[in-house]
Amino acid sequence: MDTHKILDIIKEGLLDSIPNITKEQIKMDSHLKNDLGIDSLSSMFFLTYLEDNINKFEVNADTIEARHFNTLQTIFDYVLSEMNISVSVA
Repeated sequence: MDTHKILDIIKEGLLDSIPNITKEQIKMDSHLKNDLGIDSLSSMFFLTYLEDNINKFEVNADTIEARHFNTLQTIFDYVLSEMNISVSVA
């Protein structure tokens, strides 16, 4: 799966999981909590969305940390890292 497609799925997951945000609000440096309003329940829906929609991606409880939820870039980097993809689209 190409990195642009993965990024699009992550953005769609944020739109699907967080009430009252628009696609225009989602930028690579958007802080997931402070800018977009993600909370713990939204986070769980979001991670489930990613697992359901990104082929061969699974959240690893041993590697995921709070810092991965800082920005769109950090969650994107986490997903790529877990999939052993070293390319970034920043």
